[in-house]
Amino acid sequence: MFRKILRITGRDVRSGLRDNIIVYVILAPFLSALILRGLIPSVGANVLQMAVDPSVEPAVVEYLETIGKVEVLEADGEALERRVRATDDVFGLRQAGEGGFEIVKEGNEQEGMDEIFELVLDAYVNQDLELPMDALVSDIGWKLPPLKQFGASVLVVFMSVFGGMVILINLVEEKQDNTLSAMNVAPVSRKAFVIGKGLLGVVIPVIHAFGVLLILGFEGLNYGMVTVAIFSIALISVLIGFVIGVMNDNVISAASSMKVLFVPILASIMGAIFLADKWNPLLYWSPFYWAFDSMNRIVLLEATWGVVLRNTGIVLAITAVVFALLSRRIARGLN
Repeated sequence: MFRKILRITGRDVRSGLRDNIIVYVILAPFLSALILRGLIPSVGANVLQMAVDPSVEPAVVEYLETIGKVEVLEADGEALERRVRATDDVFGLRQAGEGGFEIVKEGNEQEGMDEIFELVLDAYVNQDLELPMDALVSDIGWKLPPLKQFGASVLVVFMSVFGGMVILINLVEEKQDNTLSAMNVAPVSRKAFVIGKGLLGVVIPVIHAFGVLLILGFEGLNYGMVTVAIFSIALISVLIGFVIGVMNDNVISAASSMKVLFVPILASIMGAIFLADKWNPLLYWSPFYWAFDSMNRIVLLEATWGVVLRNTGIVLAITAVVFALLSRRIARGLN
């Protein structure tokens, strides 16, 4: 039975790679993550960021840390130029003789920031010079930039629906090729066929989740928790994918029908982000709320197995209810 399941899944993989829509569905989360990563540095663009090589004295580094963000390089020479040429706005600094400094810049930094950097260095060299600004650091509780924190969680949960979309596209194509009815007389059990068809719908969201989190540069995450959280929410998308797939004869109309899921997903996520805690019970009906709660805790490194398993259990319970409501419709569509 296991071999038959893998053969069905392998057939869907080969068929999917020839379909532009499925290739787009597979690549879209990674492209979205790359775009998001390009936007994240701009969140802190108004902060003076400096990279200093080993020639700069520790006292200078300590002073600069009171003004902005300082990155101390381990190597001198070309390492400073390479760091300045990176995508974010970073000024380089190296010692130039006794009491002098050399500023290294790329030339496309935010306007006016180089002048501020020069004033900062002048204030250090001339101790009696006062900076025409005050620096105040306050902590409002953010552990990550909001765009990175919420952007990652939204992408991972939202893209879980793409697994169900792959399933419905494959089912519709099976119907168009008249191979779906042939499966009823093939030496493959209905259970093996459903598992083989649904396997991609679970595996693809997990791969998407791992890829998105790696592209966005998260470190120290528990990917076991990520797998459990995404596996549970992917089951809902798989069920919906089967229902829409067996009820439609056209790929475009089937994919459009799948977009109905976007409404509860976005409503659940936006509600979890913007609503006050006292209103959260209004979202408890949605499995996407519980999946988002798990992912948000995971990226903040605040998740525990107890919380993740609790949320997963709630998602599975909701999935069971949905399956009970839709199982007969799926069975009729596969006949």
